[in-house]
Amino acid sequence: MSAWVVNTSPLVFLGSLERLELLRREGREVCIPRAVAEEVAEKPDAAAHAVQAACGTWMQVRNVADHTAVDLVQATLHRGEAEAIVLAKELQAERLVMDDQDARRFADRSGLKTVGTLGILLLAKQRGEIASLRQEIERLLNLGFRVNPRLITAVLQSAGE
Repeated sequence: MSAWVVNTSPLVFLGSLERLELLRREGREVCIPRAVAEEVAEKPDAAAHAVQAACGTWMQVRNVADHTAVDLVQATLHRGEAEAIVLAKELQAERLVMDDQDARRFADRSGLKTVGTLGILLLAKQRGEIASLRQEIERLLNLGFRVNPRLITAVLQSAGE
C-alpha cells in the first residue's frame, strides 16, 4: 500500500470543497503529522470537522520519530510543513501533498514527490470524478486559495478546459 502524507492547506481547502475523499484513492494510506492535525483543529470549521471525521476512519494522525530533523527543517519552514516533510521521508511516502511553494521546493530537494491541491483536483478531473475543474478552482479562489494565474491556466489546459 502506498502512503501519502498531507499538509494543512490541502486538507483545509479540500475539506472546504467537500472533496477530502479525493485523497483516499487507489488504496493509498493517507497520513497527517500531529502538528498538521493540531493546525487544522485550531479553526473549528466545516473543513476541520471533515478532517476530524476522516481521522476517525481512513486518515491516520502519525507522530514523527526524528524531532531533530523537524527542528532543522523548521528553521526554514512552519512546524506543520516541517513535520509533513520529515514524516514523508520516514514513511518513504509515495507523495507529499502540500501547496506552499517554498515548502514544495524544500521537499523536492529532499527527494520527495509533491502534489498540491490543484494537482489533486486535476487527477480527479482526469478520472471523471469532477465535472468541471474550472468551477472547482473558482470555488477554491473564493475560499482564499492563492495561486499564480499562469498555473491555473496550465492546469486547465492539462484538463482540456
